[in-house]
Amino acid sequence: MKKYLTYLFLLSLIACQKQTDWNLNTQASDKIVVDGTITNENKTQSVHITYPITQLNETPRPMTGAFVVVNDEDSTHIFTEDILNPGYYNSNSRFIGQEGHQYTLIINNNGKLYSAKSLMEPAISFHPLTYSKNTGDNLYHIDKVATSFNATQNAIWEVLLDWSAVAGYEGQDPQSCKARLLYYSLPTLDVSEVLAPQMEKISFPAGTIILEKRYSINPEHAAFIRALLSETTWTGGMFDSSHSNVPTNLSNGALGYFAACGVSSISITVVP
Repeated sequence: MKKYLTYLFLLSLIACQKQTDWNLNTQASDKIVVDGTITNENKTQSVHITYPITQLNETPRPMTGAFVVVNDEDSTHIFTEDILNPGYYNSNSRFIGQEGHQYTLIINNNGKLYSAKSLMEPAISFHPLTYSKNTGDNLYHIDKVATSFNATQNAIWEVLLDWSAVAGYEGQDPQSCKARLLYYSLPTLDVSEVLAPQMEKISFPAGTIILEKRYSINPEHAAFIRALLSETTWTGGMFDSSHSNVPTNLSNGALGYFAACGVSSISITVVP
């Protein structure tokens, strides 16, 4: 009897699939999409501003000519558009974000104002990722970066791989010998996350330099990431979630998220 029930359950999962035609709104929109993160790294901070796309895989149109400023209780920083990369607004000087400070982003685009606030969480030290050798070749793959569920310490994990200087790869396009991977530790554990579609596995040779960075994120930022993953990476699995608009901390109808993150990092070299 249990065997028959299992077959019926699997058949029901297959039978529930159907094709859906979406009527997309392809009219031009005056909304803007903001992607910006202030960190505690001593660098030129950046904010990327574009307009929404209307077609899959379309290149977003940059928003140009805006006035962009970021401030906290101590200082104000003017961001100027990069003439070589329209839509990217960089701080006029390098500065270090302060943990525990609240940062405010203000954008003025032809008299229309947008704003967002974000509290910077402190950077936290961590144990480096682990990797193993593949079965069948001399390459390696990442085993584990971090636990996907952490109710108190939410984080984004950025892993940068570079094997362009490894013997045998010097003659290749350097960009083809690099990879960027993102992992997340969030305060929730979702079925759609556990049973999400499989992602591509990246293989790399011994000698690869790995830069692992941990971005501490506040609860509002974690909620944004969870909703974004539910609409992208986690969608299409066996237990897909109901779709809805992704939350934002931006005002006046703007999309995206403005973040402030404490960052810690580790650099390691892959050894046989």
